[in-house]
This record gives sequence, structure tokens and C-alpha cells, in this order.
Amino acid sequence: MKKFFWNSYSVTKQLGLLFIYLIFTLYIVTATITTPALSAKLLYALGGGVILVGALYYEYLKFLYTKMTTALTMQTDLAQCKKAREKLVKYDIFNGFKGSLIIFDSLCLMDEGNYQGCLEHMNQHHDFFHGSPDYLFIFWYNQLLCYYFLKEPTKMLYCGDKLREFKHSDQKHFSPLFSFDEIDALIASANGLHQKSIRHLDKISPKRLNTREKAYYYHILANEYRILNDSKQVGHYLKLARKYQNTMHFRG
Repeated sequence: MKKFFWNSYSVTKQLGLLFIYLIFTLYIVTATITTPALSAKLLYALGGGVILVGALYYEYLKFLYTKMTTALTMQTDLAQCKKAREKLVKYDIFNGFKGSLIIFDSLCLMDEGNYQGCLEHMNQHHDFFHGSPDYLFIFWYNQLLCYYFLKEPTKMLYCGDKLREFKHSDQKHFSPLFSFDEIDALIASANGLHQKSIRHLDKISPKRLNTREKAYYYHILANEYRILNDSKQVGHYLKLARKYQNTMHFRG
């Protein structure tokens, strides 16, 4: 039902945009034909044409970006992610999606199980990630998750402290991009409190997660139960993780 709703919403939105562009095109054509002065005709035709082409170009880039992020978050298909990314880079001649690609690349590296590569990528783009509260939140969250799979609890706790600063700050300045229950679960795990970690994870409703998030959620649960030597729960949650991870790789 949720998938149907978003597909319907997307189609409705596209039809709405198409209607707007058709109306705008009709207006430009009508204005060009009915205006008696040649200079005005040229102004309407050239100006309107440039605006229309620019708008359609941007809509096409947004379409490619949506295709790319859908492959990442809903299909969890890394091959399709890279294919869509290459196409977006090819046609984004003004680098308007450069920042989005920096974030996207960090997520792809993580989904490949290349946690060290993800950390290096984010450090390489340190200034970008520190450019806004939302990006900085992503920076520390991604590091927290990478260090979790790299089994480096000390570094996890440092990242956790940075993220807790957001929790106690004015949340109007940033979007709650990730669940603090998950963050608290990872911090508890870093402190060796694995039962507490599971209790935090149990507060999260999987129904609210996208496919990619579900794969991480269930894999983390499986890891926590593995540490507690609960093989039955490990098997249960690994089965759920595999249901959603598709071509994603988990290490550690």
C-alpha cells in the first residue's frame, strides 16, 4: 500500500508538472504569435524557450537523481546505483548535484562494506559535511555506523557524543534524519550494554524504515544477539536482513 501510494503520488506530480509546462508553452506560443512587434516576438520566443528548456533540463536531472536514490534506498541495488550515478554526472554539466553526490557516495561505500573507504571519503570532503547542521549530522552518524562494523567502540563513543549534542540542541536548525533510538542503541553497544542496545532497537518501528534502513536495522539486531550467543534470534534477524539487503555487503 505504501509503495502504491508513493508511485501514485509520483505519477500525479509528474502529470501536474507536465500540465504546467504545456500551459506555459501555450502561453509563449500565443504571445509570440499575437504580439505585433518583431522585437517582442523574438523576446517572447527566445526568453520563453530558454526558460522552458532550462526547466525541462532541471526536471530531467531530478528524475535521474530520484532514480539513483531509489536504487539506493528502496531497491538496494548497488549496480543500478552506480549506473544511475554515471548518467547523472554525465548530464549535470553545471555540477548542481555535486553536494548530493558527495553524500550519496558515502552511503554507497558503506553499503559496499567499504567502511574505511567511507571514512576516508568523508574526511576528504570534511568542509562540505561541516557546511550545515544536516550534513554534519550525516557526517557523525555515518562515522558511528562505520566504526560499529569496524568494531572500534572508542571511536564510536566519540561520534556518539557529537550526535548527542544535536539531541540537546535547537532541533529547528536541523532535520531529524536518523532515529536517536538507533543512535542510543549503537552507543549502548559500544559500552558493552548489548541488552540495552536491543531495547533501544525494539523502540524503532520497521514499518517506518525504507528498504536500506531495514537491512541495517535487522543486521545490527543480529549482531547484538550474536554477541549474546542467542543463535535463534541471530538466524531470525539475519534472514530478515537478507530479505532487504539485495546487493548490499555487511562486514564485521
